[in-house]
Amino acid sequence: MGIWRAGQPEAGLWHRGELPAGAGSVFEIGSVTKVFTATLLADMAREGLVGIDDPVSRHLPPGVEMPSRGREITLADLSSHRSGLPGLARGMLLPGLTTRRADPYAHLDSATLEAAIPRTRPRRPPEARFRYSNYGVGLLGHLLARRAGMSYDELVQERICRPLGLRHTGTDVDGGRLATGHKRRGRPTAHWHLAALAGAGGLRSTATDVLGFLRLHADCSTSPLALAARETRRPRARVWRLHMGLGWMIAPPGRRIQHELLLHEGGTGGFRSFACVAPAANVGVVVLASDTRPVGRLGMRVMRAALR
Repeated sequence: MGIWRAGQPEAGLWHRGELPAGAGSVFEIGSVTKVFTATLLADMAREGLVGIDDPVSRHLPPGVEMPSRGREITLADLSSHRSGLPGLARGMLLPGLTTRRADPYAHLDSATLEAAIPRTRPRRPPEARFRYSNYGVGLLGHLLARRAGMSYDELVQERICRPLGLRHTGTDVDGGRLATGHKRRGRPTAHWHLAALAGAGGLRSTATDVLGFLRLHADCSTSPLALAARETRRPRARVWRLHMGLGWMIAPPGRRIQHELLLHEGGTGGFRSFACVAPAANVGVVVLASDTRPVGRLGMRVMRAALR
């Protein structure tokens, strides 16, 4: 668990349990990866490599058609879960629950993903209703990497990790620091590899690195990458009492917390994660766990305490 505040020389870090490198251990951060993917979209749009509202069809390989229902699905639709696409591509759900349960996405290489695109039709027109889609954001990460001419991991390293000094973040980070994931009853479980869907939840990271990434989204950060990242904070859809930006869930100021919050939770087969930043207060909080018990409630308690 970590807390970062602007003006403090170092983040506060705490840990407990058996971890290979203490507070410097590497965890699977699951869907917190989606905010990294959204930041890549905003940064590449800043350079004109893609447009946030480009239709998905513009960035597909020749011969691969994107099904539509109503208007065409855009890159922004994928990042804000407004595409109408199902949570998983066609043919993925049953194997992921049975024969491939231990590592359900590992077989999804680029060819397999691109073959599934024409067969996976949207359930609703874009913007009709919020529908959380791992497939949609994974497809976004794949398209951004394809546009850049490199793998998703290489793209994250080039545009986020190296500029921010994140030394232990990527899709295949280990170096003796990788924690072992556990199921609910404490049994060790296999690590996940998201292959071509890495943009939806395939990153591994440390608490220190995630806090460094959250600092990018605070108001005190003024680098070109940070200015691009602010596009991810613009509300694009309403989700119950929250709003949805690009990647981020956005909680408006309320009675208990009088600051806007950007937050996301994540999970894989043996890990859970929570990341939250209050941009105006320049405070960030991360909680990483090597088991499957949710950590969002704990993370919000820590954020409330950090904002006092």
